[in-house]
Amino acid sequence: MDRDGLDHTKAGNGPAAAGSTLGVQPVGKLLLQYAVPTIASTLVASLYNMIDQVFIGRRVGYLGNAATTVAYPLTILCGALCLLVSNGSNIPFNMSNGKGQRKEAMGFAGNCLTLLLIEGLVLAAAVAAFTPRLIYIFGSTEEVAPYAMRYMRIIAAGIPFLTFTNGGTLLVRSDGSPKYAMVCSMSGVIINFVLDYLFLYPLDMGIGGAAWATVIGQVISAVMTLLYMFRFKTGRFQRDDFVLSGSRLRQIVSLGAAASLNQAAMLVMNMVLNSSLRHYGNLSVYGGSEALAAAGIVTKVSFLFFSTIIGCSIGGQPIMAFNFGAKNYDRVIKTYRLILAYALCVGALETVIFRVFPMQIIRLFGNGELGYSEFAVRYMQVFMLLVILTGIPPISMNVMSSIGKAKKGIVISMSKQLILIVLLLLIPLRFGIDGILYAGPVADVIAAAASYIVLRPEFKKMKEMQSCLYT
Repeated sequence: MDRDGLDHTKAGNGPAAAGSTLGVQPVGKLLLQYAVPTIASTLVASLYNMIDQVFIGRRVGYLGNAATTVAYPLTILCGALCLLVSNGSNIPFNMSNGKGQRKEAMGFAGNCLTLLLIEGLVLAAAVAAFTPRLIYIFGSTEEVAPYAMRYMRIIAAGIPFLTFTNGGTLLVRSDGSPKYAMVCSMSGVIINFVLDYLFLYPLDMGIGGAAWATVIGQVISAVMTLLYMFRFKTGRFQRDDFVLSGSRLRQIVSLGAAASLNQAAMLVMNMVLNSSLRHYGNLSVYGGSEALAAAGIVTKVSFLFFSTIIGCSIGGQPIMAFNFGAKNYDRVIKTYRLILAYALCVGALETVIFRVFPMQIIRLFGNGELGYSEFAVRYMQVFMLLVILTGIPPISMNVMSSIGKAKKGIVISMSKQLILIVLLLLIPLRFGIDGILYAGPVADVIAAAASYIVLRPEFKKMKEMQSCLYT
């Protein structure tokens, strides 16, 4: 490790003081310390959509669930913009701390908060203005449109709070407070859960009530995240930290591009998927609205598992970025391997649950037309057949971003989404709605192979550099 890094971390406090911990403590112990709260936070965040699906499905019906599926690309769009800023800021924030450059780290943190606020306000205004067009672009059918319109217009009001919370809590974790970040996320979900019941049952507010419950929960989480910034461990924010810098912006965009473009490609993929489900569902025995609702439920359930993989990967990012900056390359590789092992175990568990308990999962979200439940089971067992592989691309992308290899991270992040888009456009031409189901596992295999091809030479280089340091 750099002598400068060691001297700085012994003398300071906060994440800089914890820097020696990131470079010295066993990687497995560190990953537990950083990843467990992050896994909990991402898992809790994914419950926002799940809770809405359960309450809406039972109180409004499958058309309400289809409406949340239509609105889901909006959540992905928020994620894409948020990751561009938060990942792009947090990587140099952690690297700067690893090198003992605390003032530079604070500059990246301040620019991160400024950009999160700007993008949240702009996106909220755009969605509010163009909701009638967006619902059809996102794949709505005519019978789903009234529900989708009501839901999305309300959700738009919460976008600034959602982006600030998602980006801000990542900064809170990097500042050495992963447990507080978890509390920020959990508080909003608990509020959402309570208000979902209150608004949908005693007050009978329909799908609009579920949307307002989500927004209010997001406001609470954002306020708690903001309060933390007044006791930031790395240092006190100065006014100039919030002034956007051209050099910092270039680094933020380049380092955040991989994760952001992955989300952007996921947005396009979801739009193509929803449109394909609507079109080929109407040509099948299932029905377009039924196919939309069923696929949305399976996606939300799957994301509960996937979010824990993302959480583990995000939790490992400060460890990898710090140790790469400190030239502890073997610890970067070991962190990746532990995260990969976790991802494979979660994927295996998800596969078993989808195969053994499909109807039990579907019934949690209420009843629908016959085609709705039939397609949900098929989607769960065919489209998600090789879900064990889905964690490999995002984990590999995170490694590349953590070590400053933004372009290679982009290649990995884009692989699955672009492959799946092509497959969704081509295979259904021959196999109809079954082609949509087959596209999932084929894309998983190709994307996992592409990740391995890109990642392997980088690990080889790190091993060689580590050997040079020992000689």
